[in-house]
Amino acid sequence: MRRYKAMIAGMAVLAVPALSSADTVNLTGIDGFGTSSFNSAGLWDSAAAPVAGNDYVVGDGTRLRTPADGGSYTFAGDSLTINNTTAYGDGFMFKGTGSAGTITVGNLIMDGGLLSHANGTGDIFNLAGSMTVASGGARLYAKQGPVNIYSDISGSGIITIDAPDSDSLCKLWLYSSANTFTGDIVNNGRLGLVDDANLNFVIGASGVNNSVSGAAQFHTTYDGDFVFDLSGAGTTIGDSWDVITTAAASTYYGATFTVAGFADQGDGTWYLDNGSAEYSFDTGTGTLSVIPEPATLGLIGVAGVGMLAARRRFMK
Repeated sequence: MRRYKAMIAGMAVLAVPALSSADTVNLTGIDGFGTSSFNSAGLWDSAAAPVAGNDYVVGDGTRLRTPADGGSYTFAGDSLTINNTTAYGDGFMFKGTGSAGTITVGNLIMDGGLLSHANGTGDIFNLAGSMTVASGGARLYAKQGPVNIYSDISGSGIITIDAPDSDSLCKLWLYSSANTFTGDIVNNGRLGLVDDANLNFVIGASGVNNSVSGAAQFHTTYDGDFVFDLSGAGTTIGDSWDVITTAAASTYYGATFTVAGFADQGDGTWYLDNGSAEYSFDTGTGTLSVIPEPATLGLIGVAGVGMLAARRRFMK
């Protein structure tokens, strides 16, 4: 009986398939006109369409095109890493049509890679899922049309927004209210933060912070929310942080713009007393500062008036 049970147990073990670890699959070439490896065997070195359980990589000298139609598609792999350091033409390229379709990548990792729009201005690149900006950073290029990023963005690498073709519709829009991204953004093109979408800024010692910069950007609009992490921020009056350094003439704050936890002062400034210090964010300069409390400012003003009056009496 014991021998029979041992035989049955052995057969059961043999019947269980071996579990394999995830494979890394690399794109080997450039998707040509009208072709796409996004949802087909295409140019993957596995010679098979992307599947769950595998991680996929698009590196130097390779190009992954999206399907060239107006449909919605979801990438089937566990992750898709874009880490090419080469110029436009490589990387992850949108070639869809129309405005209704959405490209979903559940785990898109940008590690120095390029994501670009390469169709017409009437063709909208709607990107959903999640995007991690790794240490290599991300290059985002609304070259020939609008890019709507609904993906939740995380990580702390640098996002560089490339200068688009001249049409004003060639703009990168951020839509997620669940972004945890804390890296720098260098805007050399057009950037929009829509209502309720958020940007996060980690504030440290005076002058230490992530920021949005770009002296030669085309256009920047903020209609969403700024979130300041002040847990490690300086508290000395006069401490300041240049949060937004895009060109003032091309930077706009809309009616729905807010600074989370701060009070709108109605003059383009936002105020917070968090118990450790009093902070003011000025949309006119893009600067966050530690300021004296209003009562102190009032006393300074009264003292100034008194000194001026005394000086006038003395001069008489």
